Amino acid sequence: MKRRKRTYFKYFSLFLMLITFTLITGCSGTPGAVPIINSFSADSPSITEGESSTLSWSVTDATTVTINNGVGSVALSGTTVVNPTTTTTYTLTATNTAGSVTATTTVTVGSALTITYNGNGNTAGTVPVDPSSPYQSEATVTVLGNTGDLSRINDGGTSYRVTSWNIKADGSGAYYMEGSTFIIGTSNVTLYAQWTPYALRDTGPAGGYIFYDKGIYSSGWRYLAAAPSDQSTSPTWGCYGTSISGADGTAVGTGEQNTIDIEAGCATAGTAADICANLSLGGYDDWFLPSKDELNLMYNNLKVFGVGGFFDYIYWGSSEYLAISAWSQYFLNGSQGSSSKISTYQVRAIRAF
Repeated sequence: MKRRKRTYFKYFSLFLMLITFTLITGCSGTPGAVPIINSFSADSPSITEGESSTLSWSVTDATTVTINNGVGSVALSGTTVVNPTTTTTYTLTATNTAGSVTATTTVTVGSALTITYNGNGNTAGTVPVDPSSPYQSEATVTVLGNTGDLSRINDGGTSYRVTSWNIKADGSGAYYMEGSTFIIGTSNVTLYAQWTPYALRDTGPAGGYIFYDKGIYSSGWRYLAAAPSDQSTSPTWGCYGTSISGADGTAVGTGEQNTIDIEAGCATAGTAADICANLSLGGYDDWFLPSKDELNLMYNNLKVFGVGGFFDYIYWGSSEYLAISAWSQYFLNGSQGSSSKISTYQVRAIRAF
């Protein structure tokens, strides 16, 4: 009897222990899983100061999600725009009752480096503006040309043209030609226009070809330039039989006044001088028909060198010879002579600057 009683208590104790264990494990359960961060990234991990980047994320099984550095509490998934001013690492923290997990993404902020063009003493025109500026360090910069038609006339009257750009105003630094490239470092860059006096056969401000340099700036000009192409192939000189007062200048520097006098004394439209006087080309409307000697310089300094696209035909000058004739020049061999005003020849306008 005592033995059975002991056995009963033995099994009863085991039963109680089993019940207790079951109750304990049943109440506490198996520990839950921590949240899962599926993704966390920045669409622009490298930006220039002043630009923005968009953070995006996706989290599963979290009760709270936060992002530091001013973002705060967010939904389980979403996006937000950030504007860091310095390189910043963003930390996403996802939390539930089982614990917390984190993920990071960094937005690198580079200095906003500018390219500035400087006219370096220009007296007219505007400096180029780089549409790609500002740049990040180590970016490739393509040098612009003289897009704003910079020009310069110094106190002595000498006209200059832009030939290149330099990182030093005095030209002692690195030179850069239009279309060349360089890698920007960690500092802003200023490119200074480099000026060179015009030379024969250079392209002038209006796009024409320079054929004369008198060496000094006087009476409002130093250079003569011919238009880049002919203005007409068959006009007459005009006003046959009529002597035009003042239009008989033949020397260099008289073509403009000849043209003015022809316009005043000959009302016929479409004459050689009239075509030049009414020409607007390259942003300028001060063109005129060359005098006898100006015409000859145009032949010797342009046509002979194959510059200017001249034809082997006769060209009109503005210098009147007689009431029925005016000076002209054959551009095949350079010979000059007087021609009837009713003849029809080529016309090439010029301008002084």
